[in-house]
Amino acid sequence: MGQPGADSSVDYKKWNRGFALLHLDWYKNVDGSWCRFDAVEAGLLKGTGTFVIWKNGNGDKVSAVLYVGRGSLRDEVLKCRRDPLFYRSESLYVTWTTVDAPLLEPVAAYLYQNLRPIWGEVVPSVSPTQVNLPVGS
Repeated sequence: MGQPGADSSVDYKKWNRGFALLHLDWYKNVDGSWCRFDAVEAGLLKGTGTFVIWKNGNGDKVSAVLYVGRGSLRDEVLKCRRDPLFYRSESLYVTWTTVDAPLLEPVAAYLYQNLRPIWGEVVPSVSPTQVNLPVGS
């Protein structure tokens, strides 16, 4: 399949959709820093989406992605905060983004495959949707 010709009624951006990266707006503090997991205000967690919890190494370097979650942001992040795996750990960070329901599982699958969290449930077999990663893999 080649690129559509100049006289084609096909919109090139739509034709090239298979190679597009879905850009997600990952939440950061006002100063541009990542949020401390233990300090996130519940009121900031609105809607349905996905989130990533990680532990920083030296400086700003990510040492390990611990968990990729999805669902109701408020409910799921607060549930993690009550889990001994997370509340006993120090230097944890979190970021999140809202995701429309039809894309939630494909986005979570991509994050899980690329960030390789230490804990968490495996996302069901769905075709992953490529997104910008919030932290290095």
